[in-house]
Amino acid sequence: MRSVNSYNRIVIKIGSAVLANSNGVVRHNILSSISEDIAWLLKNNKEVLIVSSGAIALGRKKIKLSEMLTVAESQALAAHGQIELMSAWKKHLNKFSIPIGQILLTPKDTELKLSSKNAKQTVAKLLEAGCLPIINENDSTATDEIRFGDNDLLAAKVAKLIGADLMIILSTVDGLYSSKEDQESRKLSSLIKVVNKITPKIKKMAGHASQMGKGGMISKIDAAEICFKNKCAMVVTSGKNKKPIKDIGKRAKATWFIKK
Repeated sequence: MRSVNSYNRIVIKIGSAVLANSNGVVRHNILSSISEDIAWLLKNNKEVLIVSSGAIALGRKKIKLSEMLTVAESQALAAHGQIELMSAWKKHLNKFSIPIGQILLTPKDTELKLSSKNAKQTVAKLLEAGCLPIINENDSTATDEIRFGDNDLLAAKVAKLIGADLMIILSTVDGLYSSKEDQESRKLSSLIKVVNKITPKIKKMAGHASQMGKGGMISKIDAAEICFKNKCAMVVTSGKNKKPIKDIGKRAKATWFIKK
């Protein structure tokens, strides 16, 4: 089993459906467990950066709109929900005296020379000051980014930008299963433990996006391809586990993406 402790600069991406229920209510028990594990990583001198989805999902608590959202409606939910999201993170990380800093990016911000340089400098200064960066897509002003994939690709691009050696994706699934049916039944024997190369067969195994999330396993495979190109390992596991990060190395249910 691989250990998270083997890595030094870690990007942790948390999906919308992990942090919020369908009514836009924060899953405080899950956020508490994740925050405790983040504190453990920092205590072990790891550099940690969070990419957190959830603004649109949390916006649903106070703003009632239909299930099928227009771009403008999604932006409105994001504008309100981002405040709720950061408040929730602050509440739980305050228990461990961990200050936070918010960064809102679009995928283009990680690619354009000037904006990517600025983003990199901001992250570096926050880490230097002992402040945990929490990144989300700038959904309240972006348009195409709302369809981008629940931050999986953004997280991979951020990992590339800062030279991370590990990206952890905390999802509602345990990892990559050989079929959608096996994923639904959580058949352990069909869970792919390690992926060394992204092949057409691997891509075929990827399922569809969740109702609240936009990425599903498909965007996680795309994120793994970006990580592979930048010498960054990636692991997908459930964010609903008791110690979702700390116990990854002890847990049978996780998929590691590690290029040989």
